[in-house]
This record gives sequence, structure tokens and C-alpha cells, in this order.
Amino acid sequence: MNTLEKLELLSENCSDRTELDRIIGQLLSIILTRHRQKLAIYDQDIKKFEQTYKLDSNQFIQQFEAGILGDEMDFFEWFSLCELRQDILVKIGKLEKAL
Repeated sequence: MNTLEKLELLSENCSDRTELDRIIGQLLSIILTRHRQKLAIYDQDIKKFEQTYKLDSNQFIQQFEAGILGDEMDFFEWFSLCELRQDILVKIGKLEKAL
């Protein structure tokens, strides 16, 4: 049974829409908590790069995209972390609005 079928089954078997909304809200809260945990890890890792290279991430991204910094593996990892961080912030924002 795929996810959509499971959701349909849940909807069919919850006679009270308030109960269904509560269940979905709980699931979204769990996902939100996990995203916040990921964000904390990303923030820690990004902070290490900022301290190592004595450079703010916004400045780093500008310089990296302009090709000023070179091709060190650290820079690609840092850039990827910044992108992951931005992506998770968008997801967190959507989840917070839904709750």
C-alpha cells in the first residue's frame, strides 16, 4: 500500500475530522522537530567553517560563487551545508505555518 492509499484509508476511518487534523498535526510536529535538529547540526558545522576561515557565510557564498576562493573541498562542503540550511529553513517555515 503506497502513502497516498494509506492517507485515504486514514481519512476514511477517522469519522471525526478534528481527530484526523490532530493526528496529522502530530505527524507534522514530529517532522518539524527532526528538521530543527538537522538545522542545529548544519548551524554547528557552518560555524566551524566560519571560525576556521574567519569568514561569514554570506561573504563566503558571494566569494565562492564569484570564483575568488578556489576549489578546496572544504568550500564545496561549506557551500552545500549553506544550501541544505536554506532548504531546511524553507521546510521549517512551511511546517510552522501548517501547525
